[in-house]
Amino acid sequence: MFLILLVSVFLAWLVVRQYQKVSRLPPGPVSLPLIGNVPQIVYYLWSTGGIVSTLDLFRKRYGNVFTLWLGPLPHVSIADYETALEVFVKNANKYADKFHAPLFEAIRNDKGVAGTNGHHWQEMKRFALQTFRNMGVGKDVMELKIIEELDARCADIDKAAVNGVTTIQASDFFDLTVGSIINNILVGKRFDEENKEEFLKVKHSVDSAIEIVSLFDMILPVWVLKTFFKVHYDTVINFNEQTRDFVGKEADIRDIQIKSGEYSIDENNIKDYTDAFLLKIQKDGEDKDFNIETLKTMIVDLWTTGQETTTTTLISGFNQLLLHPEVMDKARVEIMEITENRSRNLSLSDRPKTPYLNAMIGEIQRHASILNINFWRINHEPTYMGGHMVDSGALVAAQLSALHINETVFENPEKFDPERYIRDESLLQKVIPFGVGKRACLGESLARSELYLIFGNLLLRYNFKPHGKLSTADIFPYSFAKRPFKLEMQFVKI
Repeated sequence: MFLILLVSVFLAWLVVRQYQKVSRLPPGPVSLPLIGNVPQIVYYLWSTGGIVSTLDLFRKRYGNVFTLWLGPLPHVSIADYETALEVFVKNANKYADKFHAPLFEAIRNDKGVAGTNGHHWQEMKRFALQTFRNMGVGKDVMELKIIEELDARCADIDKAAVNGVTTIQASDFFDLTVGSIINNILVGKRFDEENKEEFLKVKHSVDSAIEIVSLFDMILPVWVLKTFFKVHYDTVINFNEQTRDFVGKEADIRDIQIKSGEYSIDENNIKDYTDAFLLKIQKDGEDKDFNIETLKTMIVDLWTTGQETTTTTLISGFNQLLLHPEVMDKARVEIMEITENRSRNLSLSDRPKTPYLNAMIGEIQRHASILNINFWRINHEPTYMGGHMVDSGALVAAQLSALHINETVFENPEKFDPERYIRDESLLQKVIPFGVGKRACLGESLARSELYLIFGNLLLRYNFKPHGKLSTADIFPYSFAKRPFKLEMQFVKI
């Protein structure tokens, strides 16, 4: 009898405690002590068919700011542009700390820029941004590198053409194009006939890792993954090690060559990010922030994020353009006029004169919206968001996937309609694929340049036709990031 009473009191205490916590948070589905909303989330993931549709359902039911409990932790999702701006931009310093999934922490080992907070993150971000500025990212010199790489890939396409037509897997073409650009920036090497097969193999490992990482990998402790999902855990770790070995190989080689005197860095002619990082170590010595292991982790962070988001957006974009050839034709007419009927390449300086191309790319980014689940920030003190109290200790994120299909912001969000940004120019700034605030993507400037130059100049050079079926469906709707449809298409020389 006493035991029953004790258990009853304990359960009552848990319920009251949960109610008290819920009262200090935005609305959401009824949560249970300890397990939170996990049962409802699992049900709606199954019944709606994916993470994005589940988030959208909760947004419609509870408003643009809502709470989901993943186990004992409350997660506040923001699916409204103005609220996201207020929270993460106007109060940016409050939300610089990111919640890192235990799995990611185990992989990154408190190094790099993607999986750290505090002093180390600030140092890595500052150094990366300064190095990229010094290397001309976002400037004419970087434009030349992007066009040079695009020219090389187009030369391969033209060489393989039969009667002016080349049929390819879009993923291979864009992976190699974007991969070469970012690899050149990081380690000074592009991918060619000698090493492209190795690159594509590693890229496949990256894709496989992203495809199998789910919502629950983002919250479960490592010991749970190791104990109950060991095969899954080992697979993710192995994929990460393959990527790290591949992209960090040049850093190891160069470090050894510097120490042996075979390689020297010209301070006035920094070739790439690796040179800049190793020069910093040469000058100041290794410390807990600047060392070879951190360099390799930074290369993985920058290489993976710089590669994945841009490539996925390009593939998703051409899927949309092949489904809406009238959009492709209209953009081409605008570009032809600006470049005087292809007498020159499209340049970044043309951006103000290409409103339709800008709108087309914006609509592609809205539909692509790479992250199904955005990374969470830590709320350190009680505050208000969208008129709702948010208690300290809650995790907060602007859920871009839900924001980009919010019908109160984007009318008929399922429709691919670049004209929406012509009708309302202010709408384009509400497409935020790179995130907002201090933890926004470091490579935003480079990615925007790549998308503009690659989309624009490919439309100048080729007509495009589908080869096989088309689909805009997310082929892995339960993974934390979108994976594009396996698109095969034809390049038809103009």
